Amino acid sequence: MARVEFFYDVVSPYSYLAYGRINQICEEHGAELVLRPMLLGAVHKAVGLQAPIEIKSKGRYQLRDIQRWVEHYGLPMKFPDPFPFRTLKTMRAAVALEGEGDLAPFTREAFNLYWEEGGAPKGFDEADEDGPLREVAMRIGEEPDEVLEKASSGEAKEALKGATDEALERGVFGAPAFFVGDEMFWGNDRLHFVETALKG
Repeated sequence: MARVEFFYDVVSPYSYLAYGRINQICEEHGAELVLRPMLLGAVHKAVGLQAPIEIKSKGRYQLRDIQRWVEHYGLPMKFPDPFPFRTLKTMRAAVALEGEGDLAPFTREAFNLYWEEGGAPKGFDEADEDGPLREVAMRIGEEPDEVLEKASSGEAKEALKGATDEALERGVFGAPAFFVGDEMFWGNDRLHFVETALKG
C-alpha cells in the first residue's frame, strides 16, 4: 500500500486547509495517511525562516489567500485570535498520544477546535494551552489530566524534538509537507502533485 506522510503543526493554517483534503486523497487512492506531528516554530528557526504573518505585506496577502482556500474547500474556518498561537504542549500531546493509537482523533479534534470553533489558545504562556487541550482530550475519550501530564513529560519533550529533528533531516522547512516515498511536496497548493505521485 502506498503511504503519504503528512508533517504538520496545528498552528499552521495551511496544514488545517490540507488536512481534510489529504484524507480524501488517500481514501480515493487506497493510500495510508501517516500523521507526522512536529513543531513548526522550531523548524522555521532552524532553517532561518520567518512565519509569513510576521512580514507585513506577506501577512496581508496570506490572510486573503487563506480565505480563498477556505471558500474553495467549503470549510467553516473561524480565524484564530491571537494568531499565531502557542502549540508547544499541544504538539507534545500529539506525539505522546501517537503510541496509544489516538493521534488521528486528537489531530482531527485539535484542528476542529482551533480552526473552526474559536477554541485555540488565547495567550502565549504554557498554561494557556491547558483549557483547549482538556477539551480535545475529552472529545477523544481521554482523561484530560492524564493528557496534560503526558504532554509535560520528559518523554513527550524528547519525542517532539526527535520528530522535529527528523523532519529537518528530511528537508522539511515549513508546513504542511508531504512525502510519497522519498519525494517531498510542500504546501496545501501542491496536493495535486501528491495525487500524481500516488497514481504513478
